[in-house]
Amino acid sequence: MIADDEFLARISQGSSFRILKADPAAALDSFSMLPPPEKAAGQFDVYCQDQNLGLTIRNLRPKCGFSDDQVGLGRIIFLLHLSGKRRIELGAHSYELAEPTLAIFYHPPGLKKRSVWSDDADEISLTIGMWPHGLSSLCDFSAMDLPGISSISGDRSDVFWYARPLPYTLMSATENLFHHSVDRRVAKAFITAKSTEIACLSLDTLLTDGSFLVRRDVAVDRLERIRTLIEASLPNPPSLCDLAATFGMQPQDLSVEIREGLGVSLNQYITSRRMERARTLLESENMPLKQVAYKVGYCHASNFCTAFKRHFGRPPKNYMRLC
Repeated sequence: MIADDEFLARISQGSSFRILKADPAAALDSFSMLPPPEKAAGQFDVYCQDQNLGLTIRNLRPKCGFSDDQVGLGRIIFLLHLSGKRRIELGAHSYELAEPTLAIFYHPPGLKKRSVWSDDADEISLTIGMWPHGLSSLCDFSAMDLPGISSISGDRSDVFWYARPLPYTLMSATENLFHHSVDRRVAKAFITAKSTEIACLSLDTLLTDGSFLVRRDVAVDRLERIRTLIEASLPNPPSLCDLAATFGMQPQDLSVEIREGLGVSLNQYITSRRMERARTLLESENMPLKQVAYKVGYCHASNFCTAFKRHFGRPPKNYMRLC
């Protein structure tokens, strides 16, 4: 989390929109962003508490074609485009929003996102922004499970983007936010609860979309994560069922993906990595065979020696470091 003044400064960085707070001395709860009056009417109403969950309601009526830039903060964005037109240019890609659409994307820190409107492109939309770590506190899901989010720099040209026609459940969920009449004393709690609901429904849409699960970038990232998980737990690696549950897939589908991506089955890959780790230990450490076997997941040295010789064609003692 960053200071409120810095948060506001970052939100408006590069933008021609003017920030207007109802009470300049009040805490950062809500404010408006006003477009240049000669270019558009309407405004963006922004509601945010503790910065983790920020809701923006856009109602924009362009008077001419114009664009506006926003520099990324490193947040996950859930965009519900309800009506109108807008083009989003992000990294090396351009996305047209002309129909009711759900878009989920990552806006890396320092990366410019350009929104482009034409003079007949009135827009009504709703956006929820979250810090990546906020997803973990909200639900049993990490933003790092999405491709192109970990280790991102501001000049990255290919960032995570997912879009599909807006589901009816999400369209209905937005209605209460646009037309609510709750008492002002519970308004903050209501907006937070509805924003959380919409974020969860959006994420559920993503994670249950079969076409998303088989996207090439998602599959490549999934294989990298599987490699990392196995490397970090060779003595007791995750099973196929464990990994399938982690990624929300059927075990048989993940098994096929692993074999196609790695060229071997999961068990064969685990055995190969165990043997490579064991050889490294034998060559670099003055360590008894039994201890080496244990470190790579074998309870009995005899089973380890058999597997090692089958893999390398020579027994492990041939690789042992001389004292």
